[in-house]
Amino acid sequence: MHIDILLEWSATLLGLLFIYGLIERKVWAWPFGTLSAALSVALFLRAGLYAESGLYFVYVLMGFYGWRQWYAGSSSEGIELISLPPKLQFLALLGIPIALLLGYALNTLPGVSYAYFDAFTTVFGLWATWQEAKRIRTAFHYWIPLNIVSVILYGVKGLWVYAALMVIYSAMSVVGFIRWRK
Repeated sequence: MHIDILLEWSATLLGLLFIYGLIERKVWAWPFGTLSAALSVALFLRAGLYAESGLYFVYVLMGFYGWRQWYAGSSSEGIELISLPPKLQFLALLGIPIALLLGYALNTLPGVSYAYFDAFTTVFGLWATWQEAKRIRTAFHYWIPLNIVSVILYGVKGLWVYAALMVIYSAMSVVGFIRWRK
């Protein structure tokens, strides 16, 4: 079996377990997400998506952080979510110029593909992941559009399993959005 296919399918299956556990607010989700991200790093390096690879490396680190945060915040009733004040949600707007600068910088590297899409998903993926790790209700607000953009990015790169995964993630993010509002 070709290594890219093995990496893609393994990361996909682990990623599905992660998002299901996340929606259900289970601490056990984080090790699956961390391992999925680690496999994704290798895949994206092979595909020339360097910012995406860097993003998934940070997801590995955030996986350990999120696991610790959720474990510390767990109780017999489960994981309690918190709300981020609307004023702090506006910090996400800083991601737009940051993504543009990152995209510009990535365009100067050899072998880079779709630098601005890659930068957009990187910057806002970090914001959404931080919110997940901190148990902030609005994390799925960001994942819905991010996953849709990722469908396009992975599709044009021929990463069809990941593109399909992002379609599933998009639907599951809507479910997460609804479940985390309660």
